[in-house]
Amino acid sequence: MFFHQGAPALGEGALRTEQGLAALRAAAAAHLSPAGQLQVATALDMLAATEARMEVLRTQLRGAARHLTGAKVLAARLYGAGPITALALTCWLAGEGRFSSTRKAVRFTGLDITVWSSDRKRPARAPVPAGTAHAALGGV
Repeated sequence: MFFHQGAPALGEGALRTEQGLAALRAAAAAHLSPAGQLQVATALDMLAATEARMEVLRTQLRGAARHLTGAKVLAARLYGAGPITALALTCWLAGEGRFSSTRKAVRFTGLDITVWSSDRKRPARAPVPAGTAHAALGGV
């Protein structure tokens, strides 16, 4: 909106702080048409409503993470993983019992570095004859 109506650029991160939002409102009042001002005000109202709802959702997710054993263990043991990330990983891995070993779970997530380094060292497989069950499954 600002660009199309010839207003000056707001700069990086204008929506991240109260000071930036105040500058945005002031620039809209000074440089935009009434319709442009209404669009900016509506957009800011929508951002505020979304942010308010996101805080409720974050609170619910943190509460779920506090009560789920897998999420608690991951948050405690996995460096850099907070409660929401730990909850997401627990849900993504489908909880306890999906994998028979941690090695298989790590490989599934793509965190196993040996998959990449050893992939090129394997000899090429012999072609599978057409019509076999193995070929029908795509070589799996």
